[in-house]
Amino acid sequence: MQSLWRGDVRLAYVEAGSGAPPLLLVHGNRDHCHNWDWVAERLRDRYHVIAPDLRGHGDSQWAVGSTYGSYEYVYDIAQLVRQTGLAPLRIVAHSLGGNVCLKYAGTYPELVERLVVIEGYGPPEPEAPLSPAAKLRDWIDNGRALSGRQPRRYRSIDEALERMQEANQHLTPQQARHLTVHGADQNEDGTYSWKF
Repeated sequence: MQSLWRGDVRLAYVEAGSGAPPLLLVHGNRDHCHNWDWVAERLRDRYHVIAPDLRGHGDSQWAVGSTYGSYEYVYDIAQLVRQTGLAPLRIVAHSLGGNVCLKYAGTYPELVERLVVIEGYGPPEPEAPLSPAAKLRDWIDNGRALSGRQPRRYRSIDEALERMQEANQHLTPQQARHLTVHGADQNEDGTYSWKF
């Protein structure tokens, strides 16, 4: 596991293979970089595969405050690409990661050779225009709601595994265990909580 600092947030990522060209794999919401382990294993002979944990996911830090907007994620990807010297690169991204990478590719088209988005969000719904004060109020209210959030606790890693299997019935038992082991941390009291 590698990491880099983006401001006051530590961003974690894994790498596989060393051949060019670079391939960035970006996970979706409530996921982590190890969701790509099976893909990375098959592509490591042809690509230098890099899979980051988005902020607040996996082994990347949770941001203090409520800084989980799309611009923050895009900036994180931009810094990862810049600090690791990946460009020009190819990207495969899922869900939230797809939304982030579409914005990144639109901002830096000269740095992206190809982009594949799986289950992307599509264009946002049109919203009624809000005054700057209303936007700020919404942001503050959202931050307050998130700051009081307590992660769910599981008595054991096996209980977390059961939850993973219930929510993802298409996974094999081995895949579910792999994703659970990499997706949960043990708390001080011995319980487990998801890293996202």
